[in-house]
Amino acid sequence: MTSFEAMAADARAAADRRASRVPLARLRESSRLVPGAISALPSLRTDDRAVTVIAEVKRSTATFADLSGVGDPGMLACFYAAGGAASVSVVTGPSSTRGSLKDLDAVRAAVDLPVLANDLVVTPYQVHEARAHGADLLMLDARLEALVLEGLIERVHSLGMSAVVRARTRRDALIAVEAGARIIAIDTRDPDTLAVDCGLFDQVTDVLPAQVVRIAAGGVRGPHDVMSFARCGADVVLVGEAIIRSTDPQQFVAELVAAGAHPALIPSAHREVL
Repeated sequence: MTSFEAMAADARAAADRRASRVPLARLRESSRLVPGAISALPSLRTDDRAVTVIAEVKRSTATFADLSGVGDPGMLACFYAAGGAASVSVVTGPSSTRGSLKDLDAVRAAVDLPVLANDLVVTPYQVHEARAHGADLLMLDARLEALVLEGLIERVHSLGMSAVVRARTRRDALIAVEAGARIIAIDTRDPDTLAVDCGLFDQVTDVLPAQVVRIAAGGVRGPHDVMSFARCGADVVLVGEAIIRSTDPQQFVAELVAAGAHPALIPSAHREVL
């Protein structure tokens, strides 16, 4: 398994190559010309459902299975929106995940939902890049150096976007909160074995303040898992591979959304709303 430090170095090198072609000053100008970022919080945590759904467009899985033949990202996003997704996530990492900013452009043009750019972000350049391509939320990683993470969160928020910080441990979660994170995605997949352990969600969220939006990222295979995460206190589930592998993405998303709004779960959702 590639170390986080190696992945971060690759991401930084790739961003530097893009910066040599499109300087930061040009990106900043582009970001001023795109419509303002959509506020995602009202969509992610609502009074009428226990859990909302972020549906993801991706071209490979955590186990590196190739999903590149799934179809047009914009069309998939339209299916997700029609199914009731609260947001669409787009994997934009250009290396092993086979994502691209073109996928982000296609999704942004196709839907009016908040769009999450999901990449390994290590430089301010990538923050401006995501905003210039229409992102409303940006995924960050709690494994970054604390001061770097804090600076990136501040940069994301200053551009009107919402930072989503991925955490794998209780320590990650505490670092993210200290750095200013308001939305935390708990990765339930072990980074070494790639096995999913839904129990990690309980362990990590135990240290989070009530006002932090909790996203369960990974491990959702169907409506039953949505309801399980809701009972564990999730506000949102982020689902990618299961949707893309389904025979009818729109219907699959609709089933996940319906599970998140099940009447039996609503009382557990009455936490403080941002």
